[in-house]
Amino acid sequence: MKDTYLASQWALIRRNELVDIPDQLEIHPDFLRSLSHEEFESAFRTVGEMFYQIYSDMADSPQRFGLPLYKADEYDYFSNQAREARKAPWNLFCFMLCLFACGNFEKNIFVADTAEIKKINKVKKTNLLLEVLCDHGFVFNGIQKYSLSSGAYLEIDYPDDRNILEVLSAVAKKVTNTQLKNVKNDSSNMAAFSNAFISWNHGILAEDLHTCSLAEGYGYVADKMHNEADKEVIFVLDRLLTERGYAKSKGDANEGPSVRYTCKKSAAYDYALTSDKGTLYLELRIRNAEKCLAYLNECPERILEIFRLSDAGCQNRINGTCKFGVKYEFEGAEKWHCGCCGAPFKIRPVKEDIPHYLRLLELGGKK
Repeated sequence: MKDTYLASQWALIRRNELVDIPDQLEIHPDFLRSLSHEEFESAFRTVGEMFYQIYSDMADSPQRFGLPLYKADEYDYFSNQAREARKAPWNLFCFMLCLFACGNFEKNIFVADTAEIKKINKVKKTNLLLEVLCDHGFVFNGIQKYSLSSGAYLEIDYPDDRNILEVLSAVAKKVTNTQLKNVKNDSSNMAAFSNAFISWNHGILAEDLHTCSLAEGYGYVADKMHNEADKEVIFVLDRLLTERGYAKSKGDANEGPSVRYTCKKSAAYDYALTSDKGTLYLELRIRNAEKCLAYLNECPERILEIFRLSDAGCQNRINGTCKFGVKYEFEGAEKWHCGCCGAPFKIRPVKEDIPHYLRLLELGGKK
């Protein structure tokens, strides 16, 4: 039986964070100085397919990419090994961003300064990563045995379609000069979830080279969705909550990005739209579930189900120090919802149920 590695699981999750490319691409003229719209769009789509394949190859053969080979059944969620495995699939793409942000075209040859690459690159095992990129169509010259220390410059070619070099360079430079500008920890979850290069987000092309509003609003989560119904419910909920005066902030759990909505008088968020390994959830900070029970008679079965659920709780409940759990009686049984690491109630949201979500929090949001 083939071993299951944590890094393989997370490579597939990170692959799911690639942004879908629409049928029509909006491309600002700043990106079209040397390529036509059609040429740029074609190369952009090819890179998207390449990134998808690379993530797939990582999942199949993590050792080829230098990913940590920690077995999934041997390490718990909070271990250092699990933490390393979650971030490892991003490494190759962060390295590619460095390569193409540091380089420029010299007489139709793309050349990057190796000293500059080493100055900004934080990824290890770069020789292995360069070799892997050769397997995906890239050609490197100017260095020996894939070692950046062996030469002053690195020539990068992609013989099958050199327009790809133009596109990779343009996106890498814009991300570096906008999204990552003044970011102290560019390897944090929040920076990674926003990063248009590693998620190959077409939205980076819509504005000029110096302007980027990408991932600043509900798109931080909506862009990761692959279902139009999910995108629609995010849009509608965001509009309604914003109209009601809720403040908005980003969340960056390991499982994916979230947009959190907080009443101005509250310290903790009341609602959160969260991508959990690619699945959209709405979190509801219902603190007094008893006040919601009568209203459940007006709700569909899918909402009743979240009140029927009960969890064991966290370590704080076990040792008697939990301050955020919610306990209530429903259908003759005691229920418990942990609230230490997130809001106590979580549901797969649908557009038609939005009025119920709002009413439930109005009823049970305060103790």
